[in-house]
Amino acid sequence: MKYDYHVIIIGAGGAGLSAASGCAMLGARAVLIEKDKFGGECLTSGCVPSKALINGARIVSALRSCGEYGITAKLESVDLEKMMRHGDSAVDLIASRDSREKFEKMGVEVVSGEAVFEGPHAVRAGGRLLTGKYIVVASGSKPIVPPVPGLESVEYLTNETIFGLKKLPRRLIVFGGGPIGLEFGQTFGYLGSEVAIVDMLPHLFSKDDPEVAPVLEKRLQSEGIRLFLSSRILAVGNKAGVISVTIEKDGAKAEIQGDALLVALGRVPHAKGLGLEKAGVALDPRGYIKTGPDMRTNVSSIYACGDITGRFQFSHMAGYEAGLAVRNMLLPFPAKADYSNVPWVTYTSPEVAHTGLTEPAARAAGVFDRSVITNMELSDRAVLEFRREGFLKLVLGRGGRILGATIVCENAGEMIALASLAVERKMKGTAFYRMIMPYPTDSEIYRAASKELLKNSFKPWMKMLVRKLFL
Repeated sequence: MKYDYHVIIIGAGGAGLSAASGCAMLGARAVLIEKDKFGGECLTSGCVPSKALINGARIVSALRSCGEYGITAKLESVDLEKMMRHGDSAVDLIASRDSREKFEKMGVEVVSGEAVFEGPHAVRAGGRLLTGKYIVVASGSKPIVPPVPGLESVEYLTNETIFGLKKLPRRLIVFGGGPIGLEFGQTFGYLGSEVAIVDMLPHLFSKDDPEVAPVLEKRLQSEGIRLFLSSRILAVGNKAGVISVTIEKDGAKAEIQGDALLVALGRVPHAKGLGLEKAGVALDPRGYIKTGPDMRTNVSSIYACGDITGRFQFSHMAGYEAGLAVRNMLLPFPAKADYSNVPWVTYTSPEVAHTGLTEPAARAAGVFDRSVITNMELSDRAVLEFRREGFLKLVLGRGGRILGATIVCENAGEMIALASLAVERKMKGTAFYRMIMPYPTDSEIYRAASKELLKNSFKPWMKMLVRKLFL
């Protein structure tokens, strides 16, 4: 059968753009369908604008604490609207690198409109019926809105709408202690808002190593953020413009009041309205598209990648999965996804970065041997910059091979790549000791960890033998 295109791609977010780029490089005839803006959630209302806002908030925090360095400075005011527009300029610059025009020049046809499946090889979009040998679904996800009584009575915020704020809320309530809730919560706290974070779990950072939560909980509370953990949200009310939230903890009810409410309780897939049932595509119980390790769905002509699969909802993983989908569709060299070394970063202060297996995951898989934790106070760079809290944790398997790592420090996101490489190359925990690290840098903490492992590996009889033979 002859098709209009080799590949039809639904969604111009991180996954869709990566898939379209890969198809163009390989010479495939591809069409990209997008109903809104290019770049997806990460560019327009996620990673890019949020990190721009976080950077501004950290400057404010530095000004407030500069007295520790003998510097006298005064913060006159915070113009939230101007800070948001600064983020817009970053979005515009990055968006220009992945514009519609750029992809059309690459040979990718772009269709504006909603995509609806008409079968395993057909999609209707922009008033046209498009047929393709393969179809890639990369429609992403959106914020979940919980069925909390009274929530509809207030103009709540999500990560998609918070960048429209023009005035700093005096009191901000955050539903959710995940990365989005914590990043925005701390950011608005730095800018001057009174922040309360509500979460049903007993501790923050539940997906990270257990040593992370105590450090960050202590830090956030020291900055004045109120944490309501192990708490269930019962109702939301609006009293004369004041938002009231009723929660329950340990059987006791309490009320929190605020001027703004951010809902950051997770994501749901952009799957409704796509007509996936017409193509026979299977979904999991949460509504995400089920795929195998090759990114193929239960329908041989249809692939899915990025947030819509519900695995790791990170921009870098969307690109990774899109690359696999393109390879498995167009090349005779099939590949399967490997999720054993996925890095992620939570951009709080200090940052929390992780790659590979956590200790609980390694134990559950039966591959854990030991771990080593090295405190950041052993980094001279951290000491001289008055930021000693945090640590590097290496999770080791048999033979001392590095299975995973967690870093908590101000530059953790920049430092985690070395650990990710170590996991990928199956390096031992002692390998960093042979590396020459520039002084003073935070990366020296890796060498300190290797030194600790080496020191503990020497048995008393080894030391005695060295003394007798060489000293």
